[in-house]
Amino acid sequence: MKILTSFAELEQLQSNIVYALGTFDGLHKGHQTVIQRAVAEAREQAACTVVVTFDHHPLYILNPERCPGSLLQPELKAKVLIDLGVDFVLRLPMTKELLAMTADDFVAALTVHNEVKAFVVGQNFTFGAGGLGTPDLIKALVEPKGINVYALSLAQCPEVQEHVSSTLIREAVKVGHLELVHSLLGRPFMFKGTVIKGDQRGRILGFPTLNFLYPKEMTLPPDGVYVNRVFIDGNWCEGVGNLGDNPTFENQYHRFEVHLFNFDKMVYGYEATIEFWKLLRPEKRFDSLDELIKQMKIDEQAAKDFFKQK
Repeated sequence: MKILTSFAELEQLQSNIVYALGTFDGLHKGHQTVIQRAVAEAREQAACTVVVTFDHHPLYILNPERCPGSLLQPELKAKVLIDLGVDFVLRLPMTKELLAMTADDFVAALTVHNEVKAFVVGQNFTFGAGGLGTPDLIKALVEPKGINVYALSLAQCPEVQEHVSSTLIREAVKVGHLELVHSLLGRPFMFKGTVIKGDQRGRILGFPTLNFLYPKEMTLPPDGVYVNRVFIDGNWCEGVGNLGDNPTFENQYHRFEVHLFNFDKMVYGYEATIEFWKLLRPEKRFDSLDELIKQMKIDEQAAKDFFKQK
Protein backbone atom coordinates (compact mmCIF):
# COMPACT_ATOMS: atom_id res chain seq x y z
CA MET A 1 0.00 0.00 0.00
CA LYS A 2 1.25 3.47 -0.90
CA ILE A 3 0.27 6.75 0.76
CA LEU A 4 -0.37 9.82 -1.38
CA THR A 5 -0.72 13.32 0.06
CA SER A 6 -2.00 15.44 -2.84
CA PHE A 7 -4.49 15.29 -5.69
CA ALA A 8 -1.62 15.74 -8.15
CA GLU A 9 -0.10 12.40 -7.13
CA LEU A 10 -3.16 10.62 -8.52
CA GLU A 11 -1.61 11.18 -11.98
CA GLN A 12 0.97 8.53 -11.06
CA LEU A 13 -1.64 5.79 -11.00
CA GLN A 14 -1.63 3.77 -14.19
CA SER A 15 -4.92 1.98 -13.65
CA ASN A 16 -8.64 2.45 -13.22
CA ILE A 17 -9.73 3.69 -9.78
CA VAL A 18 -12.45 2.89 -7.27
CA TYR A 19 -12.61 5.48 -4.49
CA ALA A 20 -13.67 4.99 -0.87
CA LEU A 21 -14.39 8.40 0.69
CA GLY A 22 -14.67 9.15 4.39
CA THR A 23 -13.01 10.58 7.47
CA PHE A 24 -12.11 7.03 8.52
CA ASP A 25 -10.75 8.36 11.82
CA GLY A 26 -11.28 5.15 13.75
CA LEU A 27 -11.62 2.59 10.96
CA HIS A 28 -14.58 1.14 12.85
CA LYS A 29 -16.98 -1.46 11.45
CA GLY A 30 -18.89 1.11 9.42
CA HIS A 31 -15.69 2.41 7.83
CA GLN A 32 -14.55 -1.13 7.15
CA THR A 33 -17.81 -1.89 5.33
CA VAL A 34 -17.26 1.07 2.99
CA ILE A 35 -13.64 0.12 2.31
CA GLN A 36 -14.40 -3.59 1.83
CA ARG A 37 -17.07 -2.71 -0.72
CA ALA A 38 -14.61 -0.48 -2.58
CA VAL A 39 -11.97 -3.24 -2.59
CA ALA A 40 -14.49 -5.76 -3.93
CA GLU A 41 -15.70 -3.33 -6.60
CA ALA A 42 -12.12 -2.60 -7.65
CA ARG A 43 -11.43 -6.29 -8.15
CA GLU A 44 -14.50 -6.63 -10.35
CA GLN A 45 -13.49 -3.57 -12.39
CA ALA A 46 -9.78 -4.46 -12.71
CA ALA A 47 -9.08 -1.24 -10.83
CA CYS A 48 -7.07 -0.11 -7.81
CA THR A 49 -8.66 0.96 -4.55
CA VAL A 50 -7.92 4.50 -3.36
CA VAL A 51 -9.07 5.44 0.14
CA VAL A 52 -9.50 9.22 0.37
CA THR A 53 -9.22 10.65 3.86
CA PHE A 54 -7.60 13.44 5.88
CA ASP A 55 -4.62 13.64 8.21
CA HIS A 56 -6.60 15.52 10.89
CA HIS A 57 -10.14 16.27 11.96
CA PRO A 58 -11.50 19.61 10.59
CA LEU A 59 -11.58 20.97 14.15
CA TYR A 60 -7.80 20.69 14.18
CA ILE A 61 -7.91 23.85 12.06
CA LEU A 62 -11.25 25.39 13.03
CA ASN A 63 -11.10 24.99 16.82
CA PRO A 64 -8.10 22.97 18.08
CA GLU A 65 -9.33 22.96 21.70
CA ARG A 66 -12.44 21.05 20.66
CA CYS A 67 -10.63 18.61 18.37
CA PRO A 68 -11.58 15.06 19.42
CA GLY A 69 -8.96 12.56 20.49
CA SER A 70 -7.76 10.03 17.95
CA LEU A 71 -8.94 6.42 17.99
CA LEU A 72 -6.07 5.02 15.96
CA GLN A 73 -2.52 6.21 15.33
CA PRO A 74 -1.39 6.57 11.68
CA GLU A 75 0.99 3.60 11.76
CA LEU A 76 -1.69 1.29 13.17
CA LYS A 77 -4.28 2.70 10.76
CA ALA A 78 -1.95 1.82 7.88
CA LYS A 79 -1.75 -1.79 9.06
CA VAL A 80 -5.56 -2.08 9.24
CA LEU A 81 -5.87 -0.65 5.72
CA ILE A 82 -3.27 -3.08 4.37
CA ASP A 83 -5.17 -5.97 5.97
CA LEU A 84 -8.34 -4.73 4.25
CA GLY A 85 -6.60 -4.99 0.87
CA VAL A 86 -6.29 -1.27 0.07
CA ASP A 87 -3.87 -0.30 -2.72
CA PHE A 88 -3.50 3.45 -2.12
CA VAL A 89 -4.44 6.01 0.53
CA LEU A 90 -4.87 9.64 -0.47
CA ARG A 91 -4.33 11.28 2.94
CA LEU A 92 -4.94 14.97 2.39
CA PRO A 93 -3.39 17.47 4.82
CA MET A 94 -6.10 19.34 6.71
CA THR A 95 -5.61 23.01 5.82
CA LYS A 96 -7.70 26.15 5.56
CA GLU A 97 -7.45 25.87 1.78
CA LEU A 98 -8.83 22.32 1.81
CA LEU A 99 -11.69 23.37 4.11
CA ALA A 100 -12.57 26.17 1.69
CA MET A 101 -12.59 23.85 -1.34
CA THR A 102 -16.07 23.39 -2.77
CA ALA A 103 -17.56 19.92 -3.03
CA ASP A 104 -17.72 20.27 -6.83
CA ASP A 105 -14.03 21.09 -7.01
CA PHE A 106 -13.19 18.23 -4.65
CA VAL A 107 -14.92 15.69 -6.88
CA ALA A 108 -13.38 17.26 -9.98
CA ALA A 109 -9.90 16.91 -8.50
CA LEU A 110 -10.52 13.18 -8.00
CA THR A 111 -11.79 12.57 -11.52
CA VAL A 112 -9.82 14.86 -13.81
CA HIS A 113 -6.79 12.66 -14.53
CA ASN A 114 -7.87 9.03 -14.26
CA GLU A 115 -10.50 6.56 -15.39
CA VAL A 116 -12.71 6.35 -12.30
CA LYS A 117 -15.10 3.41 -12.09
CA ALA A 118 -16.91 4.03 -8.81
CA PHE A 119 -17.22 5.96 -5.55
CA VAL A 120 -18.16 4.20 -2.31
CA VAL A 121 -19.29 6.28 0.70
CA GLY A 122 -21.39 6.02 3.81
CA GLN A 123 -24.85 7.50 3.39
CA ASN A 124 -24.13 10.28 5.93
CA PHE A 125 -20.77 11.34 4.47
CA THR A 126 -20.36 15.09 3.92
CA PHE A 127 -17.41 17.03 2.52
CA GLY A 128 -16.39 20.28 0.90
CA ALA A 129 -16.83 23.86 2.10
CA GLY A 130 -19.65 24.09 4.60
CA GLY A 131 -20.15 20.32 4.48
CA LEU A 132 -22.36 20.79 1.41
CA GLY A 133 -21.00 17.75 -0.41
CA THR A 134 -23.22 14.67 -0.06
CA PRO A 135 -23.57 11.27 -1.75
CA ASP A 136 -26.42 12.71 -3.85
CA LEU A 137 -24.17 15.51 -5.06
CA ILE A 138 -21.47 13.01 -6.05
CA LYS A 139 -24.09 11.05 -8.00
CA ALA A 140 -25.27 14.19 -9.80
CA LEU A 141 -21.70 15.06 -10.77
CA VAL A 142 -20.33 11.69 -11.87
CA GLU A 143 -23.15 9.32 -12.81
CA PRO A 144 -23.68 11.14 -16.14
CA LYS A 145 -20.06 10.17 -16.89
CA GLY A 146 -20.83 6.50 -16.31
CA ILE A 147 -19.25 6.38 -12.83
CA ASN A 148 -21.18 4.37 -10.24
CA VAL A 149 -21.81 5.76 -6.75
CA TYR A 150 -22.63 3.45 -3.85
CA ALA A 151 -23.95 5.11 -0.67
CA LEU A 152 -23.99 2.40 2.00
CA SER A 153 -26.35 2.18 4.96
CA LEU A 154 -24.84 2.97 8.36
CA ALA A 155 -23.45 0.00 10.25
CA GLN A 156 -25.38 -1.28 13.25
CA CYS A 157 -24.23 -3.06 16.40
CA PRO A 158 -26.57 -5.22 18.53
CA GLU A 159 -25.19 -3.77 21.79
CA VAL A 160 -26.45 -0.24 21.05
CA GLN A 161 -29.46 1.40 19.43
CA GLU A 162 -27.42 4.03 17.58
CA HIS A 163 -25.44 3.32 14.45
CA VAL A 164 -21.70 2.72 14.76
CA SER A 165 -19.83 6.02 14.92
CA SER A 166 -16.50 7.41 16.07
CA THR A 167 -18.32 9.68 18.52
CA LEU A 168 -20.02 6.70 20.16
CA ILE A 169 -16.70 4.86 20.36
CA ARG A 170 -14.91 7.81 21.97
CA GLU A 171 -17.64 8.06 24.60
CA ALA A 172 -17.27 4.35 25.36
CA VAL A 173 -13.46 4.61 25.60
CA LYS A 174 -13.68 7.55 28.01
CA VAL A 175 -15.83 5.58 30.49
CA GLY A 176 -13.94 2.30 30.08
CA HIS A 177 -16.60 0.27 28.24
CA LEU A 178 -13.91 -1.57 26.32
CA GLU A 179 -15.95 -4.66 25.41
CA LEU A 180 -18.39 -2.34 23.63
CA VAL A 181 -15.48 -0.52 21.98
CA HIS A 182 -14.19 -3.87 20.73
CA SER A 183 -17.57 -4.66 19.21
CA LEU A 184 -17.83 -1.28 17.48
CA LEU A 185 -14.27 -1.30 16.16
CA GLY A 186 -14.10 -4.97 15.33
CA ARG A 187 -10.82 -5.13 17.28
CA PRO A 188 -9.51 -4.04 20.70
CA PHE A 189 -8.74 -0.39 21.41
CA MET A 190 -4.97 -0.01 21.14
CA PHE A 191 -2.03 2.32 21.01
CA LYS A 192 1.60 2.05 19.93
CA GLY A 193 4.43 3.34 22.10
CA THR A 194 8.06 3.01 23.08
CA VAL A 195 9.17 1.34 26.32
CA ILE A 196 10.67 3.93 28.66
CA LYS A 197 12.59 3.49 31.89
CA GLY A 198 10.36 3.67 34.97
CA ASP A 199 11.22 3.78 38.65
CA GLN A 200 11.81 -0.02 38.65
CA ARG A 201 9.65 -0.36 41.76
CA GLY A 202 7.53 -3.09 40.14
CA ARG A 203 10.48 -5.46 39.97
CA ILE A 204 11.05 -4.99 43.71
CA LEU A 205 7.35 -5.71 44.38
CA GLY A 206 7.49 -8.88 42.30
CA PHE A 207 5.53 -7.37 39.38
CA PRO A 208 8.06 -5.97 36.85
CA THR A 209 6.40 -3.65 34.34
CA LEU A 210 6.99 -2.07 30.95
CA ASN A 211 6.37 1.67 31.09
CA PHE A 212 4.93 3.89 28.35
CA LEU A 213 3.85 7.49 27.96
CA TYR A 214 0.24 7.43 26.78
CA PRO A 215 -0.01 9.29 23.42
CA LYS A 216 -1.38 12.82 23.93
CA GLU A 217 -3.35 12.74 20.68
CA MET A 218 -5.27 9.59 21.62
CA THR A 219 -8.67 9.39 23.29
CA LEU A 220 -7.93 8.70 26.95
CA PRO A 221 -9.53 5.81 28.85
CA PRO A 222 -10.18 6.32 32.57
CA ASP A 223 -7.34 5.76 35.02
CA GLY A 224 -7.47 2.21 36.25
CA VAL A 225 -6.29 -1.39 35.99
CA TYR A 226 -6.78 -3.18 32.67
CA VAL A 227 -6.57 -6.55 31.01
CA ASN A 228 -4.02 -6.04 28.24
CA ARG A 229 -2.30 -7.83 25.42
CA VAL A 230 1.02 -6.50 24.13
CA PHE A 231 2.92 -7.14 20.90
CA ILE A 232 6.63 -6.68 21.54
CA ASP A 233 9.84 -8.19 20.17
CA GLY A 234 7.85 -10.21 17.63
CA ASN A 235 5.43 -11.84 20.06
CA TRP A 236 2.02 -11.27 21.65
CA CYS A 237 2.05 -11.38 25.46
CA GLU A 238 -0.84 -11.27 27.93
CA GLY A 239 -0.72 -9.02 30.96
CA VAL A 240 -2.35 -6.64 33.41
CA GLY A 241 -1.73 -2.91 33.17
CA ASN A 242 -2.30 0.34 35.02
CA LEU A 243 -3.09 3.72 33.50
CA GLY A 244 -2.65 6.64 35.89
CA ASP A 245 -0.16 8.28 38.21
CA ASN A 246 0.20 5.51 40.80
CA PRO A 247 -1.19 7.45 43.81
CA THR A 248 0.23 5.03 46.39
CA PHE A 249 3.64 6.60 45.80
CA GLU A 250 4.84 10.21 45.76
CA ASN A 251 6.30 12.25 42.89
CA GLN A 252 4.69 10.16 40.15
CA TYR A 253 3.61 11.14 36.63
CA HIS A 254 0.80 9.98 34.38
CA ARG A 255 1.78 6.91 32.36
CA PHE A 256 0.75 3.41 31.37
CA GLU A 257 2.61 0.44 32.80
CA VAL A 258 1.92 -3.22 32.15
CA HIS A 259 3.06 -6.41 33.84
CA LEU A 260 3.41 -9.19 31.26
CA PHE A 261 3.02 -12.80 32.33
CA ASN A 262 6.12 -14.97 31.81
CA PHE A 263 8.16 -12.12 30.36
CA ASP A 264 11.58 -11.07 31.68
CA LYS A 265 13.38 -9.42 28.74
CA MET A 266 15.08 -6.02 28.93
CA VAL A 267 13.32 -4.06 26.21
CA TYR A 268 13.93 -0.37 26.91
CA GLY A 269 13.54 1.56 23.66
CA TYR A 270 11.52 -1.18 21.98
CA GLU A 271 8.26 -0.30 20.23
CA ALA A 272 5.15 -2.15 21.32
CA THR A 273 1.44 -2.27 20.49
CA ILE A 274 -0.82 -2.36 23.54
CA GLU A 275 -4.39 -3.67 23.36
CA PHE A 276 -7.02 -2.81 26.01
CA TRP A 277 -9.46 -5.68 26.55
CA LYS A 278 -11.23 -4.87 29.82
CA LEU A 279 -11.24 -2.37 32.69
CA LEU A 280 -10.89 -4.38 35.91
CA ARG A 281 -11.17 -1.54 38.44
CA PRO A 282 -10.43 2.18 38.94
CA GLU A 283 -7.00 3.23 40.11
CA LYS A 284 -6.81 3.74 43.90
CA ARG A 285 -4.38 4.67 46.62
CA PHE A 286 -3.31 1.93 49.06
CA ASP A 287 -2.26 2.59 52.65
CA SER A 288 0.53 0.02 52.63
CA LEU A 289 2.69 -1.97 50.23
CA ASP A 290 1.19 -5.20 51.57
CA GLU A 291 -2.30 -4.03 50.56
CA LEU A 292 -1.02 -3.02 47.13
CA ILE A 293 0.75 -6.35 46.53
CA LYS A 294 -2.34 -8.27 47.64
CA GLN A 295 -4.52 -6.36 45.19
CA MET A 296 -1.95 -6.75 42.39
CA LYS A 297 -2.11 -10.52 42.81
CA ILE A 298 -5.91 -10.37 42.60
CA ASP A 299 -5.70 -8.22 39.45
CA GLU A 300 -3.16 -10.56 37.86
CA GLN A 301 -5.38 -13.58 38.46
CA ALA A 302 -8.43 -11.74 37.11
CA ALA A 303 -6.55 -10.96 33.88
CA LYS A 304 -5.37 -14.56 33.53
CA ASP A 305 -8.92 -15.82 34.09
CA PHE A 306 -10.19 -13.40 31.44
CA PHE A 307 -7.87 -14.81 28.80
CA LYS A 308 -8.66 -18.41 29.79
CA GLN A 309 -12.31 -17.70 28.99
CA LYS A 310 -11.59 -16.13 25.58
